[in-house]
Amino acid sequence: MEKTFEEAVVELEKLVQILEDGECTLDESMKMFEEGMVLAKYCNEKLQNAEKRIVELVNENGKISEVEMD
Repeated sequence: MEKTFEEAVVELEKLVQILEDGECTLDESMKMFEEGMVLAKYCNEKLQNAEKRIVELVNENGKISEVEMD
């Protein structure tokens, strides 16, 4: 089962907290950093897909040709 965006963010936040605490070995830290990068990429892709879908929906409605997303 694929993680939801929210689940991935929670997991990423937990990894960041553990890394910030500084209680891990270098090897553990590197593994968590790698996991965090994968989660960050996943979250970014989910956000980009949501943005594209919003633009598609707005365009289908015919009201706005382009939506600026910040």
